Amino acid sequence: MHSPTFDGMLRRFLSYLWPIEEVQAQGRHGELTVRWEAGVKVLNSEQGNQSFGALHRVWQDVFTHLELARNPPRDVLLLGLGGGSVPAILRDELGIETPITAIELDPAMIDLAQTHFGLRRHQGLQVILGDATIQVHALRMRFQLVLVDLFDDLDLARGVDARTFLHGLRDRCADDGTVCFNTVAYDEASELRCQAVHDQAVKIFNKVYELRLEGMNRVFIAT
Repeated sequence: MHSPTFDGMLRRFLSYLWPIEEVQAQGRHGELTVRWEAGVKVLNSEQGNQSFGALHRVWQDVFTHLELARNPPRDVLLLGLGGGSVPAILRDELGIETPITAIELDPAMIDLAQTHFGLRRHQGLQVILGDATIQVHALRMRFQLVLVDLFDDLDLARGVDARTFLHGLRDRCADDGTVCFNTVAYDEASELRCQAVHDQAVKIFNKVYELRLEGMNRVFIAT
């Protein structure tokens, strides 16, 4: 990322008192906001964090649970790039340099990730603009670690709780691989969709278990 300017340092300091907005952009599913919160620059949608806030902590906890620092994957497929939390954790925090293929539907999200979160600094990262529910079937590679983080704001993206999508995840996952599927349950309807993901996964994968994180996140880990 760029070296911090005086203005940037001041914004970071003031954000410990109240959030400081940096920029707004119109995404595919509503307004996106880059702002400073408690000294950290984050990317938020209208209802939830998209990168570097609560979502960042979710993936930190998942990767700690998987002990990725000790057992880095050969390659990673990321469905839902957002602002780039996952590449930042893998590269900057864990020092994992394995190739990452990321699929992101929203060009505004990619632009914000590049402009405000230094996405271009990550070597070995391929970003594909497209619909992950389609691309998961179009890709031919298989990956040792498949990460799913697909939302329309705070809700699961359309189609990701369908049996065909879960079959696509299995097809993209190597025989010795792992799929980590992040979901959010904040009301009765979203809880039902989270449970649908789980119920489809247990029919398709050999083993499925769950991590509950940040109060609302249900992360299903399938092998």
